[in-house]
Amino acid sequence: MPKSSHTPPQKPQLARALEKNDAVQEVVERSAQELFVINKVLEKEIPQAIKTGDVAMALEKTVELEDQIQESADELAHVNELLQKEISERAEVEQKLHAAENEIAKNNAASSP
Repeated sequence: MPKSSHTPPQKPQLARALEKNDAVQEVVERSAQELFVINKVLEKEIPQAIKTGDVAMALEKTVELEDQIQESADELAHVNELLQKEISERAEVEQKLHAAENEIAKNNAASSP
């Protein structure tokens, strides 16, 4: 008697990829928001006379990094939308395939003596 496996079915790879992307997107968005707050505090608290040379360059770089992080979060959101669309389309195709298979089986059973 074969041993039955009681492991739950795994999610499709696209669904797992979407979950991972969602988690990464949340981290990236939070990081962009935190960096935005830090930049605002630094801009407010650092006296204008000190905002020269390396300090000015560092402040400018943090603004650039903030923009890059936000762009990455936006791109991840777009990728997640594409993944979700692909998952939905595949689910619809699978549903149609199963319906067609069932119809074929039903027709074969009806035509068998």
